[in-house]
Amino acid sequence: MMHAHARTLVSYWDSRRRTDAAPARADIAAADLRDLLGNLFMLQRHDSSHHVFRLAGTKLCDLHQRELREQNFLSFWRGYDREHMKLLLESVLAHSAPGRGYATAETLNGDKIDIEMVFTPLASAAGTVDRVLGLYQPLQSSKHIHQRPIIRHDLTRILPPIGKQWMLPKVPLPPNVLNAANDR
Repeated sequence: MMHAHARTLVSYWDSRRRTDAAPARADIAAADLRDLLGNLFMLQRHDSSHHVFRLAGTKLCDLHQRELREQNFLSFWRGYDREHMKLLLESVLAHSAPGRGYATAETLNGDKIDIEMVFTPLASAAGTVDRVLGLYQPLQSSKHIHQRPIIRHDLTRILPPIGKQWMLPKVPLPPNVLNAANDR
């Protein structure tokens, strides 16, 4: 099940792309995602082995206790996990559809936290789909790991893009039905 922030990002991405396969980088407004900003990041593809952070939110940098800008996202991963993550990112860009990954992040002293990552493709000004707007969402409180930086990630699950699975249903309401909800 997707974290609420992951659903928010995918819904926003879907709304911004209109009839295009992927929205342009210029179509994304940080103010629209203000509740997610600390966990958001943007990657730019240089080649299949280099997906470099262009931007990284403060919560993401705090968890790693370093600035991530200009660093290769794939350096978070080792061995087969690195290859799987590389293929996931390449697949997201090639299919212009979101993908997800789940991992266990580990600190220098062995504390662990589960992470959900969502990767949504973006087009450059030239129209090439070569950027990823992503979410790095801890699935538990990260209070117990603030003493040490995250140094390792172990991939636990990937969900590659499947175009139709990401399309949110567009079901129009009948004309005289009020739109209300009981959830808070």
